[in-house]
Amino acid sequence: MPIKIKREDGSVSTYLNAWSIPAFLLIPEELLRQASREIYTLPRCRAALLGDRKVIEVIESNLFLATLSDIYAYMAWPHMGLEGKMESYSGFDPCWKMAHAVSLWVQGLEELSLLHTLPEWLALTEDQPVTNFSFAPYDLVDGFMAAAVPYVLERDGHREWMTHVQKNHCHEDFARRYSLQKASFYREWYHTRTAHPTTVDYEIECKKLPYSDNHYGQMVEQTISRVDMERFINSLPKTDRKIMALRLKGRSLEEIAKLTGFKTHSAVLKRIRKVGKAYERYAGADLGFDEKKII
Repeated sequence: MPIKIKREDGSVSTYLNAWSIPAFLLIPEELLRQASREIYTLPRCRAALLGDRKVIEVIESNLFLATLSDIYAYMAWPHMGLEGKMESYSGFDPCWKMAHAVSLWVQGLEELSLLHTLPEWLALTEDQPVTNFSFAPYDLVDGFMAAAVPYVLERDGHREWMTHVQKNHCHEDFARRYSLQKASFYREWYHTRTAHPTTVDYEIECKKLPYSDNHYGQMVEQTISRVDMERFINSLPKTDRKIMALRLKGRSLEEIAKLTGFKTHSAVLKRIRKVGKAYERYAGADLGFDEKKII
């Protein structure tokens, strides 16, 4: 059921992406905060989601739908029965594309009565326009996805072709080992979710890097890592950004504790480990940030 809204010029048109509002409200806080700070800070009440022009502009944007696609792909992947991590696949692999078909998962959740449809949500919130919806616990949502994903795959008969694809992977679409081509694809994919262009940033940064015998590959790989790390650090809370900045400048844990208001250096160490583990999840790599790691 499409929603019609009145625009600033007085015209009336369909509210784009409104169907995904209940799906947006179901996303666990930790995933939404990491995926997009702009979308994470959107108000969570009917009055704003349906009446605030700035909020509507965000929800109608490609960034909003792309962010939902990324998050639901991340939540669906563990329950699709596929080999390897999602990062082992290229964006051209049918299974990878399937994971990002957010409307499929939303439809499955709705059919299993695990998620309100838009008309149901509108009826539910009619008398509570300014009531804020709290975030759903991650474990609860993961349980919903564990039921919805297999249901959708069986309902639409996807298992057969997915099994065939798994048995006939080509090197370009599936490889566990790192490759520049795949890294380039993923960086370009994620950069389309921001207001910052990719190619120009890479060219500017590459010119700053030293020449070497293998200069092209090294420049691209170093630039990818730098841009990736900067984005991750910018997504952190203010205190964590300050801690990481001081640590990168070579400050000791004791100095950082004094400058950031922590009572002991061990508190700073715990914070750094927490950030390190968050980066492991972000980068899909095991960097050894366990409780025994000494930084």
